[in-house]
Amino acid sequence: MTKIRFYTDVTDQVALMQHLVSQAVSRQRQVTIYVPDRQGALQLSEGLWQQEADSFFPNTLADAEHAALTPVQLAWLPEQIRQDDLLFNCQASLPKFFSRFRHLFELIGPDEQEKAAGRQRWAFYRDRGYEIQHVNKQ
Repeated sequence: MTKIRFYTDVTDQVALMQHLVSQAVSRQRQVTIYVPDRQGALQLSEGLWQQEADSFFPNTLADAEHAALTPVQLAWLPEQIRQDDLLFNCQASLPKFFSRFRHLFELIGPDEQEKAAGRQRWAFYRDRGYEIQHVNKQ
């Protein structure tokens, strides 16, 4: 069963994403970051490339030719997803395919609209018996 972790009140999602993805890559995990659209993927990818020289990790857009060779992929369509290890959901909606992943991470910012959408996803997961861990970043 998918393990789910919610990070709430995240004020710098890119910094937290850099930290969590860096940990995952150091453990040789495969990461999919599910974003709303291609433009969001480009922006996040640029932020993830902005690492210190000693904490570099490669990432690419899921529609890139070499994406299958890269441990961190940014996808915005379900059909782009090539692995089922770690999923970071950066969309406001529930990723309907989440249960194929070993781990799902939800990063929720301080915005009330984002919190409301996060609460709906939390309730969905909880009502179906998923184990949920919560980390408040406040």
